[in-house]
Amino acid sequence: MADKAVSGQSRLNGPMSDEEDIVEEVPRDPATSAVPERDTPAADKMARVLGGTNAEVATLSPPVPDVATGYRHLARWGIWCIGALGAVVGLAVVAEFAYYRFTKSMTNDAFVESHIVQLALLEAGVLTRVMVEEHDTVKAGQLLAEVDPVPLRRAVEEATAKRNVAGATLKFEEATLERLEQEHPRKVAVAEKELASAAAACEEARSLLKMTVQDVDKVVNVARAEESAAKAVLANTKEEFDRFSQLFAEKSAPERRLQDATREHRTAQAKAEVARAKVEKAEADREQVEIARRSLDQRLRAREKAAETLRLAELGNLEIEVQKQQVELRREEVKQAARTEAMVRTRLQNARIVAPFDGVVVRRYRNPGDHAPLGASVLSIYDPELVYVTAYLEEDRLQGVAPGNRVRVWADAFPGVLQGRVVWIGQATGSNFALLPRDVTSGEFTKVTQRVPVRIAIDRGPRWSQLRPGLSVTVAISHGPGDPAWAAAEAGRERARGMLGVSPTSLPGEGM
Repeated sequence: MADKAVSGQSRLNGPMSDEEDIVEEVPRDPATSAVPERDTPAADKMARVLGGTNAEVATLSPPVPDVATGYRHLARWGIWCIGALGAVVGLAVVAEFAYYRFTKSMTNDAFVESHIVQLALLEAGVLTRVMVEEHDTVKAGQLLAEVDPVPLRRAVEEATAKRNVAGATLKFEEATLERLEQEHPRKVAVAEKELASAAAACEEARSLLKMTVQDVDKVVNVARAEESAAKAVLANTKEEFDRFSQLFAEKSAPERRLQDATREHRTAQAKAEVARAKVEKAEADREQVEIARRSLDQRLRAREKAAETLRLAELGNLEIEVQKQQVELRREEVKQAARTEAMVRTRLQNARIVAPFDGVVVRRYRNPGDHAPLGASVLSIYDPELVYVTAYLEEDRLQGVAPGNRVRVWADAFPGVLQGRVVWIGQATGSNFALLPRDVTSGEFTKVTQRVPVRIAIDRGPRWSQLRPGLSVTVAISHGPGDPAWAAAEAGRERARGMLGVSPTSLPGEGM
């Protein structure tokens, strides 16, 4: 410092020689921090150069401060400042801890979650197409992957052919049923007419037989009566003839009287012969009765035949019923064939994977050429509009937490604070769903604070798109009565968002 002062003074007084440029450093008195009077040759030389005495030179030189003492003062002030700052920070931390401890429930056992869906094939086969990669955005119903459809298409063709055969058989059976239904009434009508005609013929033959029997009996009776009368007349005439013949022989009666008796006797004989012929003829007419009786028998047999024909025609109803059953059987076969065809077509549709909702592909497990077993996952997707935080809060920190309460969220992945609200509080602790549940009956029990899942809906903001399922977060849930109406509405929105999905069978497919 003295050198700098001398150099500055020399610059004020003008240039110096090389010898005058070398000045010995002046020591200081530690007690007074003043420069002592120089009585050394160097001091005399400086005094000569400056044109004064040693005391004047000391007076002209500025005082040189004590560096060590200044450092100690600075260090002391620094320590005090750091201590004060630490105390302020500590008080702030304690105050913040007390604030969050008594007004909020905090936990770092919280994660960003979503409904991650494992998309698998319902038909085993070799993958022929996988149309998306990880990080791709997909739309509901978009085709994502499919297995080789050729075997299933051939099965569809076979099922279609069987259905066509069943349909043709059904048409044949229906045509047969229609023919029987049309023929049966006609056959019954014809059989009824034949039976009626036969019955009428029987009645006619019976009437004819009765009339024939009556006529023949009447004629026979009349003929026999006439024969009896003729025989009586013949007997009388014979007695008269015999009497007059004897009287004529005795010459007691005239010849004329004998001739009259003879004539009457012969007439009576002729009439008796005629009467006998009539009787024979009447008896011969009895054959007409037999003929009429045989005709009646024929008519009766014809009526029985017509009745049997009618019964057979009426049995056509049973044949129609049997045919109806056959038609129903064929219809069931057609339905079964149609169901089989639909099932095979469904299998063909299930040989594809379609996006069930608008989402993002987060994992691709298989590639074209891989064999995909039944139910094996091929892709994983989630709905980016259905992202939420699940915080597993200690059971003793649930006091004051209610649906609708505000939440502050800090994500480990990026700086800043996110805002959210509680949607619902779980109805069971997470330990109930552990792979190995607790066994508290063994007698050895260690109390462990249980955690209850709390779902938190994140408010939309600039960092919403940076949320990813699985990210670790820290949450601070404010205490209060909450907002049940908002929580119910948000739960309904999430439920509606995750309620419906698109199935491969709900979309028309290639070659279906």
